[in-house]
Amino acid sequence: MKHSGYIVSFTLLLLIPVNITAQTDSSYMKTEEILEDILQEPIGEFDNSDLYDQLEQLQLNPLNLNTSSIDDLTRIPVLDYSSAKLIVDHRNRFGNYFSVNELNAVQNLNRELIKKITPFLYISKTETVDEQVPEPGGIENIFSQTNILLRSRYISRVQTEDGFTSNRYLGTKPRVYNRLLLKYGLNVQAGMLVEKDPGESSINEFSSYHIAFKEIGFLYRLMLIDYFLEFGQGLTFWSPYAFTKGADAVYPIKRNNRIMSPYTSSTENNFFRGGAASFLVDDFIISGFYSNNYFDANIDSVTGEISSRPEDGLHRTSNETDRRKSASEQMIGGRVDYNSRKILKLGMLYYHSGFSNPFQATEVYDISGDEFNYSAFSYDLSFSKLNLAGEFSYNGISVASISILQFLISNDFTLVTSFRNYPRNFYSLHGFGFGERSGSTSNEVGIYFGFKWRTPVGLVNFYYDQFKFPYATFLDPNPSNGDEYLLDYVTKPIKNFEIRTRYKYENKDVTEVIDNTKQIVKRLRQAARAEIIYTISNRIRLKGRFEYNSYKVSQTGSNENGYLIFQDVRYTPTNNFNLYGRIIFFKTDSFNSAIYEYENNLTGVLTNLAMYGEGIRWYLMIRFRPYKIFTLSAKYAETYKPSENFLGSGDSQIPGNIDNTVSVQLDLNI
Repeated sequence: MKHSGYIVSFTLLLLIPVNITAQTDSSYMKTEEILEDILQEPIGEFDNSDLYDQLEQLQLNPLNLNTSSIDDLTRIPVLDYSSAKLIVDHRNRFGNYFSVNELNAVQNLNRELIKKITPFLYISKTETVDEQVPEPGGIENIFSQTNILLRSRYISRVQTEDGFTSNRYLGTKPRVYNRLLLKYGLNVQAGMLVEKDPGESSINEFSSYHIAFKEIGFLYRLMLIDYFLEFGQGLTFWSPYAFTKGADAVYPIKRNNRIMSPYTSSTENNFFRGGAASFLVDDFIISGFYSNNYFDANIDSVTGEISSRPEDGLHRTSNETDRRKSASEQMIGGRVDYNSRKILKLGMLYYHSGFSNPFQATEVYDISGDEFNYSAFSYDLSFSKLNLAGEFSYNGISVASISILQFLISNDFTLVTSFRNYPRNFYSLHGFGFGERSGSTSNEVGIYFGFKWRTPVGLVNFYYDQFKFPYATFLDPNPSNGDEYLLDYVTKPIKNFEIRTRYKYENKDVTEVIDNTKQIVKRLRQAARAEIIYTISNRIRLKGRFEYNSYKVSQTGSNENGYLIFQDVRYTPTNNFNLYGRIIFFKTDSFNSAIYEYENNLTGVLTNLAMYGEGIRWYLMIRFRPYKIFTLSAKYAETYKPSENFLGSGDSQIPGNIDNTVSVQLDLNI
C-alpha cells in the first residue's frame, strides 16, 4: 500500500494543469554547445564534471554586464578578447545596458555568440529604471532570494567487471553522486557533495563541504572548509583541470583567474581544506589562505617517504584503500592583487607547504623533501588593441614563466602568441599550466601561435605549437621535441545549415623499443574531420561526422589508420522534453590510431571516449522537465565489438563483446 500511495501521488502530480509546467531551460543546451566547441580536440579519455563545473558555477554566479571588465567577460568560454572589447566599448560609449538582450545592438558582435553567452550574464535591478521601488523585507524576501539545488546521479555498468567477480573490489557496482547547494542571492553559497566510485564500499567515500561569501562590503571573497585557488596563468595555483589546446585557437591560451572559489567538484585531489579570505582596499585585493588536508599517497614502508601520489581517487581494493588519505599537507600563504582602472593588473603571491612525509626522489630533478616555498608574480596589461599577460613562479630552485600576447588586429581578427619556459628542476604542487603535457608544468619549452578570423564566408581557427622537453622524462630516456598545427573552419552557407572541417598535424618524439633498446623516434599523427549540422526546425537538429586518423612511425614500420562515422539527432517534441540519440561506427588498427568522441551526457558529466578496434556504439538520452523545479535525465549507452571475446583489462575487464551503461539523474531547483 505504501508504494501504491507513491504511484497515486506521482500520477496526480502529472495531471496538474499544463499551465504550471515549465519550458525546457535552454541554458544547459548552450553550455553543452560551448563545451563541444572547446573540446572538439580532446585531451584524452575522461569522464568527470570539472570542466562542466566551471561553466555551471558561472551560470549560478553570472557576471554583471555593466560592471565586468574585458578580463572578467573573457572568463566565459567562446567569448574572446575582441568580442569582450566590443561589449565594453559599447557600454563606455552609450552607457549602461538596460537588458542583456541589448547586446544585439552592439555593432559587429556575432549573433550566434550572443545566444551562447547570455546564460552567464545579468543586469542588476538597481541599474534599471524600474527598480527605484525598494524590495520587500522580512521572511518573504529571504525565501524569494534563496535557491536550493539538489543533484542525485546513478551510473552503473550492466556487465560485471572481473574486480567484482574475483571479490577484489570491496564495494558495489554503481557510481553514486549527490550534491546539495544552497544559494542566497548572488553573494552567499553553501554546499556539500558525497560520491562513491564503482567498486567502493561507502556511499560517502568522498565528501566535500563549503561555505562561500562574495562582494559583501569590503569583503571580496570568503571561503570556508573546501576551496581552490587560482593565480596568474596557473603555474602556481589552479583548479584541478583547465581547458587546453583545441578547436578554439585563442580562448584556452590566456587564463583569467578567479582568485578563490568554493570547491564543488568530485575530483579528489588538488583542493584545499581550511579557509581563505580576500579584502577589497581601494585598488588592491589582499588575500590570505590556510589549508590542512589529507591526500592519497603510496608510502615506502622502509623509508616512510612518499613514492607517488595517485590522483584517480579510486579506493576499490585493499591496496587502494591502504593509500587513502595516508599523507597530509599543511599550507599557508597570501597574495596581493592590484587593479588600476581595469587596464593594469599586477599580482604577488607567497605560500609555504609542509608535508607529513618527505617525497622520495628517484632521479636528479625529481621533487624531494617535505618543506616547500613558492613565490610568484603575475601581470596583465590591456592597452587599446593589445593585451599582454604572464606569470613568473619561483619554487626556491628555479623560475618557470609564461608570457602571452593577444593582438586585436580588427574586430574580426584576433592573434595570440605565447612563450612558455618550465625548467626541468621546477615542479608545481598545485599548478596547471598551459602546455603540450596538459597540466605538467615542468621540463618544457614551447612557442605557440594562433589566430581566430571571422570572414564573410565562415570562422577560421588556426594554431601552431612547437615544443621541446630538454631533459629525459619517465617515458622518454632522452630529450625530445615536436610540433603540431590545427586548422578548423566553420561556415553556414545557408540558414540552419553548418559545415565544419578540420585538419590536425602532429609530429613528435616518442619512445619505442628497437633491438631491445629504448630509442627516441618520430611519430606522425594526422587527423581529418568533416561535420555537417542541419537544424531542420526548432524541434529537430541533425549532426553527422566523418573522421579519418593516421598513425605512422617510420623507424618501426608502423603505419596505422582508423575512421569514425556517426549520426546524431536532437529532438524536442515538446517544450519540456529533449531526446538525444547517436550511432557511431568505428574501425582502427589499434589504440594508437584511436579517435576520440565527445558525446552528450547527464548534466554535469563530460565524456570523451577513445573509439578503437572495430565496432558500433550507440546511445539514447532523455531530459524531461515537467515542472520548473524538477528535471529527470536518463541515458543508455552500448558499445559492441564483434571480434572481441572480452573488453577492457585487469580488474576492469568484462566478459563478452558488449559494454553497456545505464545512467539516471535527478535535478531539483527550488
